[in-house]
Amino acid sequence: MINSELVFLCAKGEEILPDKKEAFRYMGCKGDNRNEELEKIYEQCLRELRESASYKAVYRETPVTVSGGVVDLGFCRIENENLCKNLRDCTSAVVFAATAGAGVDRLIMKYSKISPAEAMICDCIGSSAIEVWCDRVNDICGDKRQTRPRFSPGYGGVSLEYQRDILSFLDAYKRLGIALGDSFMMTPMKSVTAFVGIKR
Repeated sequence: MINSELVFLCAKGEEILPDKKEAFRYMGCKGDNRNEELEKIYEQCLRELRESASYKAVYRETPVTVSGGVVDLGFCRIENENLCKNLRDCTSAVVFAATAGAGVDRLIMKYSKISPAEAMICDCIGSSAIEVWCDRVNDICGDKRQTRPRFSPGYGGVSLEYQRDILSFLDAYKRLGIALGDSFMMTPMKSVTAFVGIKR
């Protein structure tokens, strides 16, 4: 049975540990070009980011119908073959929005004025952190059911314009403080929306 109620989740900054290997990959670093100085800056930025972050998410389950290359999620219809393949064997999907909070944006902005290198490192750590948070949200909203890999607007040809429908469906501005700009990019910057198909 589908539970269509909105569910809110949160976690403190220190509860989420970004994936260090992924953060360095975002920086373009491999094991052979990481040095002691870079490691020190990483650890400093990591501490500050974990103090600045405030993780929140909201999710809601909705019925799914896939027909003729169109996915009908009830609150919106998306014509996209990749999303159809992802949700073809699903009767419902969990739709979620997640954010690391405005504190991470403020930290990146602070360093962008005094140290572009540290701003970039904070940005990469933040990207890794929001992925770790999304993995946790994914596990919770899947509720031990069989799920498809999560699928976000901006991937596989699904337009970022659908961010508007998702954020409205989840009341995400009021609940999470996520706003959408003219180019359909979200603020806070480290925010994600996604569909998680629930398999039959």
